[in-house]
Amino acid sequence: MQKNMSKFYMRLLSVCLAALVLAACSSSEGGGDDGPTAGQIPDKAGMTVKGIVKDSAGNGIAGVVVSDGLEVTATDERGIYYLASDLARRNFVFVSVPADCEIPATQGCPRFYRKIDRKQAVNRADFTLTRRKTPSDRHSLIVMADIQLAADNTSVDSYLGHVVPDVLKTVQGLPTEVYGVSLGDLVWNDMSLFPKYRQGLETLGFTTFSLPGNHDHDPAELTDSLALQSYERYFGPANYSVNIGKIHYLFLDNILFDHAPTAGEEYTIGLTDEICRWIEADLRYVPAGSTLVVSSHCPILYHTKNTAARNHRNFQRFLDAISPYKVHAFGGHKHYHDIYRYDDGRKVMHCIARTPGDLFINGDVNCDGTPRGYAVVEVDGERLSWYYKPAGGKRDMQMRLYAPGRTNSACVYANVWGYDTAWSAVEWIPASGGQAVAMERTQRTDPYYEEVLATGVRGGTPTNTWHMFRVDPGSERGGMVRVTDSFGHTYESSVSW
Repeated sequence: MQKNMSKFYMRLLSVCLAALVLAACSSSEGGGDDGPTAGQIPDKAGMTVKGIVKDSAGNGIAGVVVSDGLEVTATDERGIYYLASDLARRNFVFVSVPADCEIPATQGCPRFYRKIDRKQAVNRADFTLTRRKTPSDRHSLIVMADIQLAADNTSVDSYLGHVVPDVLKTVQGLPTEVYGVSLGDLVWNDMSLFPKYRQGLETLGFTTFSLPGNHDHDPAELTDSLALQSYERYFGPANYSVNIGKIHYLFLDNILFDHAPTAGEEYTIGLTDEICRWIEADLRYVPAGSTLVVSSHCPILYHTKNTAARNHRNFQRFLDAISPYKVHAFGGHKHYHDIYRYDDGRKVMHCIARTPGDLFINGDVNCDGTPRGYAVVEVDGERLSWYYKPAGGKRDMQMRLYAPGRTNSACVYANVWGYDTAWSAVEWIPASGGQAVAMERTQRTDPYYEEVLATGVRGGTPTNTWHMFRVDPGSERGGMVRVTDSFGHTYESSVSW
């Protein structure tokens, strides 16, 4: 009996020791790894991070780009990589998920990174990726901006009660795999609301790529790196890339936060030298002529006549880095909607209006008259098409018309928020059946937003927008406005007085 008991305890001890070994080798905070790979990866002189990228069958994947946010490399034919990381300054190691693999995610958040352990002289970070069963050349994006959750206003209700349910309905009608992009300012200076933001992502049920805005930097901290710690705890690296279908996606933090007593401003806009170096190294693995989709909080491309943009830190260096590519750049921050095509035909800027509506109102309109909502982008190979979807409105709601009595003038105005120069002329068709007339593009504030402010609610400042058009209707008492977007969709709306 005693002999049998001894054998039992010996077996129990063996099981416990094996479990401890497995626990010691398993993944730490950050995700993407299913455990250790059989066999050791030898150390290399000067290399402080090493690991293997494998598929779910345990086979190493060659050519996967791996980075610590500065140093960039690719796995060898066995799936093994090494990085000479400065462990005192780097927080994460992550993979740029290749197009033939699924994006690893948990509760709506991508998990393709591992936290660096600064106590270890050499970090081992393994990643397990799942091979796609079918290509993802066709997919869709839901692009949201400036959710800005705050405890002292209705932003949480606008987000969870209006935006999220509307996105769920929209996604049901999309025929392809869907991803989300959230363009920063996830919260309004209250880091404790990150879980509430993530609650919305989990409800949506698809993977959403987030990035930090100026209000996601903890205002209690003095430096950029310290101010990002709360964000990184929930979402991982602030700069990263992934590949979906034929598109290379770059997600960038272009907020330069500085709360030091000597700082002239709380933050400035631009890219640090380190981020630029990482972008340049990352793009070495992307063939020239490919299509990039670049997302940042502040629009990283501006109108060519915008002289302020040229003062953004490393603006020209960024333009040089992306010059071999076709680029769609998405940004928020401005709380208005604007699409701008560069004359070279290779770059398009998408400035997305604030998704929950004007900052303080959190209602159905933004400061330029654009409804609260989001962009829907459909990707087919390297071709992108898009439209703005008002939350609570129909897909074909693409303008708001104002009769002369609402504009303090003799003109009819049309606010066509999704307009860009590739659209047709915006036409006025008189109710009497006369000939269509091209409306004049002009700049002015939105009458509906001004009416909302006149009720006494706390709001922002009305924005002079270029997506406003006008016509003198003469003796007419009504009519219709018609316009066709660059993808062949025609929109119509009528007004009478």
